Amino acid sequence: MMLRVSARELESVSLTPAEVSALLGVSERRVRKEIEHGLLPSPPVGFQAAVYLWVVHSLHDMEPSVEWRRSLLTSIRNHLVHAPLSSIPKELELVHGVSLHLRSLVEEVWERVVSFSRWRDRRLATDPAVLGGEPVFRGTRLAVRRVGEAAERPAAVKEILEDYPYLKAKDIEFARRFTRAYPRVGRPRESAKASAR
Repeated sequence: MMLRVSARELESVSLTPAEVSALLGVSERRVRKEIEHGLLPSPPVGFQAAVYLWVVHSLHDMEPSVEWRRSLLTSIRNHLVHAPLSSIPKELELVHGVSLHLRSLVEEVWERVVSFSRWRDRRLATDPAVLGGEPVFRGTRLAVRRVGEAAERPAAVKEILEDYPYLKAKDIEFARRFTRAYPRVGRPRESAKASAR
């Protein structure tokens, strides 16, 4: 299914390195490395850069040179200037017979960004009177980060769904992404060992 997206919608995407990492599964280290090499501007990360990072992540078996990656980024930018997505070619020919399914990669990045944003707007609430303003699931006192952190444990999803039947599996997956995208700020807690001294 081809998404109908305008150039303005694509240009409105603005992500932090942590958000890119959480939404696309690209390591935050990779995002920062591309910034350090001058391939990407300092944050925020726009949609074209997010697609580029997703493509580089997809080529995990290769470690292309900086010049090759710069050429790839230029090619992606040139193709994404012509929104809507229907005008983006299905295949992007790279070098040595390597090609990418560009349109499907673009659609996947767009879907991840949009679905996370919609979920966050629909399911999350913040209120200074509830848990000090910590993001919670709308209509509850259940902290999103609590669910996201718990979901990192193996087999925790089943337990969470049993304990909180108003949540769906998608809520848990997005809570995990939210927790990675927006880590806790402030002083880290002292470990029990350190506080026992």
